[in-house]
Amino acid sequence: MVKVLLLHGLYMKTVMMWPLAKKLQQLGWRTKCIGYNTVNIDRDELFARLDAELSADQPCYLIGHSLGGVMLSHYVHQRSLHPKSRVVTLGSPLRSSRMAKRVSEWGMTKILGNSVEHGLIFNALTAWQSPIQLGSLAGNRSVGIGMVTGATSSDSDGTVEIDETELEGMSDHLILHVTHTSMLLTNEVADQCNAFLRNGKFARWER
Repeated sequence: MVKVLLLHGLYMKTVMMWPLAKKLQQLGWRTKCIGYNTVNIDRDELFARLDAELSADQPCYLIGHSLGGVMLSHYVHQRSLHPKSRVVTLGSPLRSSRMAKRVSEWGMTKILGNSVEHGLIFNALTAWQSPIQLGSLAGNRSVGIGMVTGATSSDSDGTVEIDETELEGMSDHLILHVTHTSMLLTNEVADQCNAFLRNGKFARWER
């Protein structure tokens, strides 16, 4: 079985990725969850851990939730991966986060740690320039801290705005009726991750 790496911050507990990992296992994938400290990111150490799990001779299959997807997007741009590798991001603010900027305006940047330097505010991507295929899933069920505080609009998953999950040059983008957290728990998200990793595009089913 081909291995899929799922990246998620320890701030939200890597255990949150387990339901998705298990669903992907049932779909025929071998999975491994990798966590990191979202407020004290050691990019070189994290990227070295990813390097140790991957091989340049085989396609790499990567899934990242929220900031995890942002970190994967930077990783992919800095590595020469197998050309048939694919990446799926889930609710990831690839173009930086308005919510993070609002938190910074409130004088609470400290709670974000150095994540602001890794794409949440600064050093965000402006376009997808890697030959590796990227599929981005976004949620439009706007329930979460962002809506409660007024940091996000109704065009969001409650934490990340839909337009923040889009990049020119990506292979596919799909909006599902999920929140920022519930997208990790639904069969539909697992099915869409499976579809993109296998085919390079999300499935558009008749409803």
